[in-house]
Amino acid sequence: MRALRGGGVYFEGKSLHQLADGNSFVPTLIGPRINVRRWILFLFVLALVVRLATLGAYPFFATTEPRYAEIARKMLETGNWVTPWFDHGVPFWGKPPLSFWGSAATMAIFGVNEFGARLAPFLATLAIIAMFRAWPRRDRFDGVLPMAAALVMLSSLVGFVASGAVMTDMFMAMGMTASMIGFWVSINDATGRTYWRWAFFLGLSLGLLAKGPVATVISGLALTLWVLGSPDSRWKQAWHSLPWLRGLLLMSVLTLPWYLLAEQRTPGFLQYFIVGEHLQRFLVSGWTGDLYGAGHAEPRGLIWWFGFGGFLPWTPVAALAWLVLHFSRGDGKARLAGVWLKGEWQYLLAWTLAPILFFTMARNILEAYVLPGLPAFALLSSILMLTAFQQRAVVRSVWALAVLMPLWASIMLLWFPETPALRSQKALLEAWEPKSSIYYLGVRPLSANFYTAGQAQLVDDPTDFDRVTSMTGDVTLVVEQPWLDDLTPQQLSGWKVVRQHAGFTMLHR
Repeated sequence: MRALRGGGVYFEGKSLHQLADGNSFVPTLIGPRINVRRWILFLFVLALVVRLATLGAYPFFATTEPRYAEIARKMLETGNWVTPWFDHGVPFWGKPPLSFWGSAATMAIFGVNEFGARLAPFLATLAIIAMFRAWPRRDRFDGVLPMAAALVMLSSLVGFVASGAVMTDMFMAMGMTASMIGFWVSINDATGRTYWRWAFFLGLSLGLLAKGPVATVISGLALTLWVLGSPDSRWKQAWHSLPWLRGLLLMSVLTLPWYLLAEQRTPGFLQYFIVGEHLQRFLVSGWTGDLYGAGHAEPRGLIWWFGFGGFLPWTPVAALAWLVLHFSRGDGKARLAGVWLKGEWQYLLAWTLAPILFFTMARNILEAYVLPGLPAFALLSSILMLTAFQQRAVVRSVWALAVLMPLWASIMLLWFPETPALRSQKALLEAWEPKSSIYYLGVRPLSANFYTAGQAQLVDDPTDFDRVTSMTGDVTLVVEQPWLDDLTPQQLSGWKVVRQHAGFTMLHR
């Protein structure tokens, strides 16, 4: 740190603004001989390959994955791209169709299997990573920032899992990323990339088609938090930087046709989706109005733990980087000041915290609800880490953490298959002959629908069971252990045990 010159703080002959904007700071930051770009690129490719290779290596998780995969399979089978179907004759009103469209499209190309269904959220993750390159001043740190953020995004616990999970959340995160990056580019980029102004509204449209109005609410909350940081100037920037009227018209054109058509095809959709899924689900503990499964009654505020745990291993590392900069002297203070310039950190922090704050008082929550804030955390934590850690050994150790979550998660998925396969019917149904009729007595797990291509029928009435037992031809019966214990020897007469798995017994006659 050099002396004050004309009221400005200088470090190695450059002002703090120059330090924040230029590339000359990199050698001091990370050392002249260590090639951070290649190191981060290697780890990113490793994590990417591991995730891609494991997409089809394990069965669908207990409820969410088989439910959404089967909805996508039905969409592909029926050719009905408007109404998602939960079961034959039962429409699915819980979510808009974007994620189902994605999984149906990838299954049409790569087959109706785990890989085909999971490839869609994986591609959505890659779309988020690609958008990091549009972040203003990305040339800092010798252009390493977008790749570092991509590595944090993919190697965090929630990012790695969700990038290959059949859920709606990664598609919502993709839409919010387009909106938030589009907004920031619009007010900070002087290179004339005006098309990013439209990305803001396109991203909101994707969120509305992936998750519903909650996507616009969370994005609006993030922008509100940022504006409140400096209300005298930022609200004017927000108003004048975007084509609000034309943008809202674009959103209407892209989203309203599906909402109106969905209501027309299955009346009652809007009432259930808007009031039930967006109000009662989050305000009513253990909400019993859910047509497709019980609500998740969790303690209020648990979403903060989901955020800390979901962003591992990077949450403590990012905190450590901030502490290193905050308590360092001389050049450390200069670097910290460079990080905080132009309100970038406030914007990324508001974006990170918006979904967590939104769900703080909710009790019906899932771990994936923090996912829309992960891209912002990836950018902010990468800036902090690239700024704070200078020694070669430290740099390598920090970024080597990137392999921790992918390897650990992969070991859990592949070495302990019963963990994700809990109540999965895949192993059991491998013994089923598709030519035979198949019935589930008492309870039918969601995965049974997918792995039988919708052929598994539920029998929950004694008279129906008597009808099944009196049928001729090949008949397969799957019974959960409590129901099996209640059957009499007379009822089981003539049935042969084929296979037992995860508390279920397959019988054939």
